[in-house]
Amino acid sequence: MATAASTTGGGGRLSRSASAIVAVTESGQHLLRIDGYSHTMDVPTGSDIKSPPFRVGGHSWRICYYPNGLSSAWTEYISLFLQLGGDAPQGVWTRHTFSLLGREGKPVPYFTNSGKKIFTDWGTSAFIRRSELERSEHLRDDSFTIRCDVTVVREIQTKTVDVGAAPVVPPPDLHRHLGGLLATGEAADVAFEVDGKTFMAHRCVLMARSPALRAQLSGLSEESADAGGGSTIAVRIEDMEAQDFEALLRYMYTDSLPEMGEQGEAAAMLPDLVAAANRYGMERLRLLCEDKLRELVDARTVAAILAFAGEHHCHGLKEACLRFLSDPENLREAVKTNGLEHLSKSCPSVLVDLIAKLAAE
Repeated sequence: MATAASTTGGGGRLSRSASAIVAVTESGQHLLRIDGYSHTMDVPTGSDIKSPPFRVGGHSWRICYYPNGLSSAWTEYISLFLQLGGDAPQGVWTRHTFSLLGREGKPVPYFTNSGKKIFTDWGTSAFIRRSELERSEHLRDDSFTIRCDVTVVREIQTKTVDVGAAPVVPPPDLHRHLGGLLATGEAADVAFEVDGKTFMAHRCVLMARSPALRAQLSGLSEESADAGGGSTIAVRIEDMEAQDFEALLRYMYTDSLPEMGEQGEAAAMLPDLVAAANRYGMERLRLLCEDKLRELVDARTVAAILAFAGEHHCHGLKEACLRFLSDPENLREAVKTNGLEHLSKSCPSVLVDLIAKLAAE
């Protein structure tokens, strides 16, 4: 083990040493395409169809596909398990994820399942309800694809570390510096007037983050130059509250949303930020807010969130609300709040989608 010595103030010598524990891993992916899905329904409950073996981390693996569920308790679901080859030693540490792939070949967030353990077999008995798969766009031409991501710990190493080595590289902190620039307003060259408040910002940051602001600010820059104006451009923003615009600016500079302590505060701001994201062409912000709104869906809020999702074309959020209401107990509780009555008047097309989903159950 590496050591070093230095003299302390009292004349003694201080011995220093360092070591590291390093987990050496190997990762891999396997795609399992189910062609002729409807014909696999002939396989009885509790019976599986195994994929050909594939290798990750020096071991052989198979995916076990149970089209009618692992047991009688899971007959409405497709079950998936990852099986380690019989010749492998006991105690293989692994982490894995099963994902249903969408049309673009990317995992569908609602249908992704992860786990980790010392391996023999592991998986999920309720990967996806068959009725949901059959109604979704992910089953095309009687076919769908599952991706299995596997990470195996090959070995755990220990090694000595040179105490005189270079310090550990800290994590990226660009967001912190840009956030500081926004907070101080240093070198700001655009002033936004929003709901009676002024916000100073930087054209180069905003134009890089939003295509809508790029077009707007580019035009204003040219007009200001032609008119011989100063270096700061004034922009008035209509139809937006000051706190929402402040949160939007914060996201543009730091890629993060403000802390929302109370559920009511989040429920009030997130829809406004979705509208702002649509207005300024910021897709990631819209998806981030949609994901947080999904966490707020309950019997009391589902009607309002469903109406909002339909109005603003938030397809993932809308599907989450419809899936929540497809549970009879949730539907009964939502009816008690009179929210669905309001929904029938404010957004009847969404109510039609709900009826269609319930009828298909």
